[in-house]
Amino acid sequence: MADYKHIFGKTAKIVGLVLAGLLALLLLLAVIPIDTSDLVSQPDPATSYEDSMARIQAVLADEAGKVCDICGTRILTHGARTEKAVVLVHGLTNSPRQFEELGQMLYNDGYNVLIPRLPYHGLKSHTVSELANTTTEDLRAFSDQIVDMAAGLGDEITVTGLSGGGTVAAFIAQNRSDVKKVVLIAPLYGVAPVPPLANEMLGNLFSRIPDITWASSSEPPRESVYLGWSTRGVAEYMVFSRVAQPTEEGEPSQVREIVLVTNGNDHTVNNGMSEVVVQEWETAGANITRYQFDESLGLPHDVVDITSIGDKSQWIYPILIGLIE
Repeated sequence: MADYKHIFGKTAKIVGLVLAGLLALLLLLAVIPIDTSDLVSQPDPATSYEDSMARIQAVLADEAGKVCDICGTRILTHGARTEKAVVLVHGLTNSPRQFEELGQMLYNDGYNVLIPRLPYHGLKSHTVSELANTTTEDLRAFSDQIVDMAAGLGDEITVTGLSGGGTVAAFIAQNRSDVKKVVLIAPLYGVAPVPPLANEMLGNLFSRIPDITWASSSEPPRESVYLGWSTRGVAEYMVFSRVAQPTEEGEPSQVREIVLVTNGNDHTVNNGMSEVVVQEWETAGANITRYQFDESLGLPHDVVDITSIGDKSQWIYPILIGLIE
């Protein structure tokens, strides 16, 4: 009996040491920052309307056969360069379908409208695990690409993004002087209600360890939206957000007109972290407009997709269009 106790005690000690080592490793992976020094904007803007359309057609051709029927990049143009063009960037797990109705309304107002597809979204596999392939370099390249494609569509370019698309729009605000205005709708800088430092640690950790996915039982199945979440996918956007803001005190944004739209009932993204970034831009001289949907309205994080907000779009859309225009 004594031998069994000795073996059990020794095994428990070994297991304890292994677990302690594992926890120490995870903590180390969480506290060591991810290097983002190479995420530098590389502009290559289209030089004409024809150039823009050629680049967009190349993207559409590349999507053929890979993307679900209603999930691909969308372009609404008046057949020539217009005074104003708008780029609408959908949120994490969604697709360009999210902005279909709002995009049509802006088109009717005279805009040329580009609704691009975020990397690894809207694929025919229709599984959220696709987002584990996301890298911060993918997001940097995509951010530049959509501005480059839109450059020939209008004399003035506005970029609007929701959630993860808002993070992309924020990178554009910080880096692309050829954009006139940026509208950030609930941008993803961190998840709620996690404090900033813990968000930074989560971004470091989950961008380094294997992806974990799970489905949300409260989320209705939709062809245009991946069901559930990917820890690697979210973490890459959180790390990317570090270059979607001033990297040193007093650094101005390249886009001088910025709108921040938040939702008081948002339990997905950290509104406070977005406000800190906007305050830094404002201090450096940007013209900042803020709008918040009141918590009492009970709106979801996604205040754009018609499948999320239903009839509330009748009063939400005019507000968003007013902020964009």
